[in-house]
Amino acid sequence: MKQNIRIALGQMQELTHETMTYARQLGVSSVQLNTPNIPGEACWSYEDLYAIKKTCDDNGLFLESIENVPIRFYDKIMLGLPGRDEQIENYRTIIRHMGRAGIPVLGHHFMPNFVWRTSSEPGRGGALCTAFDLEAAASGINQVKYAANREVRIPDESVMWDNYAYFLNAVIPVAEEAGVRLALHPDDPPVAMLDGTARIFYKVENFKRAEAIADSEAWGLNLCLGCCSEMVYGAANVMEMIRYFGPRNKICYVHFRDVQGTMPKFQECFLGEGNYHPAEVLLELKRSGFTGFLMDDHVPSVINDSPWGHRARAHAVGYMQGLLNALELIER
Repeated sequence: MKQNIRIALGQMQELTHETMTYARQLGVSSVQLNTPNIPGEACWSYEDLYAIKKTCDDNGLFLESIENVPIRFYDKIMLGLPGRDEQIENYRTIIRHMGRAGIPVLGHHFMPNFVWRTSSEPGRGGALCTAFDLEAAASGINQVKYAANREVRIPDESVMWDNYAYFLNAVIPVAEEAGVRLALHPDDPPVAMLDGTARIFYKVENFKRAEAIADSEAWGLNLCLGCCSEMVYGAANVMEMIRYFGPRNKICYVHFRDVQGTMPKFQECFLGEGNYHPAEVLLELKRSGFTGFLMDDHVPSVINDSPWGHRARAHAVGYMQGLLNALELIER
C-alpha cells in the first residue's frame, strides 16, 4: 500500500541519541543520511549498513534513504578513468548490501567537482545565505570544502553522457534485483560547464534523456527543488519537473528548499521567499501522484544556531508540516 507524503529529517552524516531525539521532538518519524560516516575506503559493508538501519528501527524511526557515497568511491566512474570497473563493482556491492539491510533508496549525483558556492550573503533579518555567481566561479572561487576531484577535467559533454550511461548499464540490473531505487540529484549549480568539466544535469530535458537511458523502475529522481529553481526560468522548471516525472512515479523524494534569482547568479533563502510558491508546489506534487518524502536541505544560518542548523532546520520542518496540514484540510 502506498504511503502518504511525509517529512524526513535529513542531511545528517551519523545518527546520535541527540539527533534521533530531536527528530522525534519535531514530530518526524523518518530520517535520511547524506554521505554517512561509515568505515571503508572504497565500499561499505552489509554489517555497517544494517547497524544503521537497526538503530533507526530500535528508536522508532524509518531510514528512508542514504544519499551519496563519498566521491572517492566513484570519481573514476564519473570521469571514465582507469579503475572505474572496480569502483562500479564496489558500488554494485553497496546496492546489494542496502537491499539486504532494507534501505530502499540510494541517492547519487554526477558532479565530479561537486557543489559550488562563491559567497555567503545576508538574507532576511541578517541570516547568512549561501550564494553563487558564475563570474566569481570562473575565477576558481568555491566556499564548499569537500573532497571532490578537480585534478581531471572533461570539457566534452558527450563524454560525460557516455560515462553516465556506462554507470547506469552496470548498476541498474543490480538495483532491480536488490529492490533499491537509485535517485539522481540535479547539478548544483545547474550550469553546462564548471571548472573545466562539463555537467549534464542542468536542464529539464536532460533528465528525460537519463530516464530513457535507465529504462527502469529502479531509476528515479532526488528532486531538489532548489536546484531546479536555480535553473534559467526558475519556478517554471520546478513545475515542469513535477508534472512530467511525478505521474511517471519517478520522484523518489524531494529536497524542499528555494533560492532567489536564477543562473548565472542566485542566493539561497528561507522557504516562502524564493522563486516558487511552496504551497503551489506541494499541491502539484500531490496531484502528480507523488507519495515519497519531503526533507530539509540547505538552510540559512540563523542567529545562535549550531553548525548543522538545528534552529533553521526546525523552521523548515515546521513550514513543511504546516503545508501538509493545510493540504489535508483542502482535500476533505
